[in-house]
Amino acid sequence: MQENIGAANTKRCSLNKYFKTMPAYSFKERFVWPIKKGTKKQTIRAKRKHQIKVGDPVYLYYGMRTKWCIKIGEGVCTKVQDVIFMATGFFVDGKLLDGEKNCHAFALADGFVNFDDMFLWWQENNGLPFKGEIIHWK
Repeated sequence: MQENIGAANTKRCSLNKYFKTMPAYSFKERFVWPIKKGTKKQTIRAKRKHQIKVGDPVYLYYGMRTKWCIKIGEGVCTKVQDVIFMATGFFVDGKLLDGEKNCHAFALADGFVNFDDMFLWWQENNGLPFKGEIIHWK
């Protein structure tokens, strides 16, 4: 009997490579309202082993993996861009994000009040430099 259980587990585990991972993202409390309001339409994340692609569903949560977990919303991935965030500059798809207007618009789309707010938050919470991707949704 023990042999059969082991064989069943091995077979079931070997099928895991065929199942797609759920693109779920957890957000801090400060981002819940901007997501619900629709002003936060992107997130900056480290690249995952199974990267999200345009057209994939996106599930947005607060407090994921806690007993206070709530679903904020869901959407569809519309664009994925490479990002490098350094103390000396912010690069999107290899191009320097420059100009006060561009930086401010980018910070607003990511749920911040302005670019200075975003820069300070990143420095305190993630450290610099940071290399990852920007995931856009609608």
